Amino acid sequence: AMVLTKGNTEQMIANAEALITEYSSCIYVGLALEKECYSDYFDTDFLKSLLPIQNGGTSGARIADECRKILESD
Repeated sequence: AMVLTKGNTEQMIANAEALITEYSSCIYVGLALEKECYSDYFDTDFLKSLLPIQNGGTSGARIADECRKILESD
C-alpha cells in the first residue's frame, strides 16, 4: 500500500481507497466521500450520523429556505 504523508489532504483522500486517522477532522471528508475510514479515537458510525445530508449540490438552497422560514416565523 502507498502511504502519503505530504500534499493536498482533500485530494489525497479523494484518491484514496481508505483513510486512517488518529485525531483529525479530515475524517469527515473521507466519510462524506464514502471512503473506508478507520480511527482509534473516533466512533466512525457516530460521525456518519453527524454528516450533512448529501443532496446533489442543493444544500445552499435548502439552507437558505430554512433560514427564510425562521425569519418569517413569529
